[in-house]
Amino acid sequence: MAHGLSDNEMKKEYFDDQQKLDDKLDQLAQSIKDSKHFIVFTGAGVSTSTGIPDFRSSMDTVLPTGPGAWELRDHNSSRSKKAVVINDMHKAIPSLTHMALVELQRRGILKCLVSQNCDGLHLRSGMNPKYLAELHGNMNLETCSTCNANYLRDYDAAAGRLDHFTGRRCDKPDCGGYLKDSIINFGENLPEEEITKAFTHAEKADLCLVLGSSLTVTPAADVPRRVGKRGKKLFIGNLQRTPLYSLATVNIHAFSDTIMQGLMERLEIPIPPWIVRRRVRITHQHTSDSKNDEILIEGRDPDKPDIPFSLFKTIQIKSEGKEIKQINREPFLFQISTKNTKSIDIQLHFFGHYNELSFELKYTDIKHIPLEDEFFLFYNPLIGQWKKTTKSDDYPL
Repeated sequence: MAHGLSDNEMKKEYFDDQQKLDDKLDQLAQSIKDSKHFIVFTGAGVSTSTGIPDFRSSMDTVLPTGPGAWELRDHNSSRSKKAVVINDMHKAIPSLTHMALVELQRRGILKCLVSQNCDGLHLRSGMNPKYLAELHGNMNLETCSTCNANYLRDYDAAAGRLDHFTGRRCDKPDCGGYLKDSIINFGENLPEEEITKAFTHAEKADLCLVLGSSLTVTPAADVPRRVGKRGKKLFIGNLQRTPLYSLATVNIHAFSDTIMQGLMERLEIPIPPWIVRRRVRITHQHTSDSKNDEILIEGRDPDKPDIPFSLFKTIQIKSEGKEIKQINREPFLFQISTKNTKSIDIQLHFFGHYNELSFELKYTDIKHIPLEDEFFLFYNPLIGQWKKTTKSDDYPL
C-alpha cells in the first residue's frame, strides 16, 4: 500500500527567495542552451495547478489542492471543502508547465519527457507520444491483452479492477482480444516499452530537469538518479526536498508553473495556448447489394493515426434537416440509400469535457461524401470555436 512521506523533514516545503530563484533559473536556462540531450521527469506536482491533488504533500501544505492523497489516508483524514480541486480530471486544462514542455518538444529542445502521471494531461496538452514515456500508465489508454493494440478514450478507460480488464474487446477482425487499462498499481511491473525508452534517454541525457516529484517511487525515480550518477546535470524543481537532493546540481524550490514561466522567458520562447486537438477519419463505400452506401466515422490519435480514439458520444445524421439516424455508441457506422439525392448533414457530438460545441459536416448529397477523408478539428475553449483543417499544426489563433 502507498503511503505519504514518513520523514517529517522531507515533508517541509521550501520557497527560494526571488534573487535565489532568478540565479537558479539563469543557470537552468544556460544549461538548456548548452545541452545536446535534454530530458524532463515529471510527477504529480505539475498537475496541482490544474486542480488535481498530488499524493505526498504534507497536512500543512500551501497548495490550494490540499494535502496529498496518501498523506490524508495516513492521517485518516478527508480533504477540506475549501480545497480547490476539480471534480473530473477530464475537465482539467493543461497547465503552463504542460504547454511549455509541449513547445520545447516541438522545437526539438526537449528530447524526451518521462512522466509518473496517469492523468493523461501530457498527451492532452499536445505532447507527441514519440517523445513521451508514461511509466505509470494513462487513464485514457487501454491495450489489447492479445495483440497489444492501443485504444485511446475521451473518458476514463480504467474500470478499477485488479486484473485491469475493462469489459471492452479489440475491434480488429482477426483478434477480438480483451482490453485492459494501462494504469500501473503499486507493486506491478512498469510497461517494458516505456521504461526502456526512459532509461535509453537517461543514458544519453546531459541534462535532466525534475518537476513536481518527490522522487520516492522506484524504479521510476531511478531515471533522474541515473543521469546524476553519470555525472551529468540534474536540476530538481520541487517544494519538498527529495532523496536526490545531494545528488542534484541545483535544487529549485518553487511551483512548477513558476519555474517553467521564468525559464521560457529566459529562453525567449512563448508558451502556446492550449487547444483541443481531434483527428477524424471518414470511410465511404458501397455495400455488396449496391443499394446503399456505408459510412464509417472514427476518431484517431492526432499524432499516431493508427491508434483509434473514442471521441464521440453521439452522431446524428440528417437529410434535408430531418433526422434519419442517431448512433450512441461505437462503431459509428450507418447506411444511406444510393438513391438519396438530398443534402446530408452529419453532426458530431463530443463528450463535452470542455463544453465543446457539436461540429456539423454538410454534404450536398451522398455522392459528395469522399470515399476517404481525414482531417483535424481544433477547438479553442476560450472562444468556443472549432477549426477544420488538413494540417496538423494549423492551430486557431
